[in-house]
Amino acid sequence: MDRPIPSDIVEQWMTHLRLQRSRARDMIWLIEKGATLHDGRDGHMMHDATQRWLEEQRQVVADVDRLVGLYDGINA
Repeated sequence: MDRPIPSDIVEQWMTHLRLQRSRARDMIWLIEKGATLHDGRDGHMMHDATQRWLEEQRQVVADVDRLVGLYDGINA
C-alpha cells in the first residue's frame, strides 16, 4: 500500500535514528576504553554482558548506517 508520509515525520524518524547511532557509538567508545556491563539481579552481578552489549551497539550502528544510506539515496 503506497501512501505519502509527510516529510516532517520522516525527518523526525531520521533524527531519532541518528541519535540512536550516536548513543551506540558512545557506548562502543566507552566499552573500548574499558567500561564493563554486567547482568544482575537484586543489585548482584551475575555475569559479564560487555561483549553482548558491544555486539548489539555495533549492529545498531550498522543498521542505522544502512537506513541512512537508503534515505540519502532516495533524496539524492
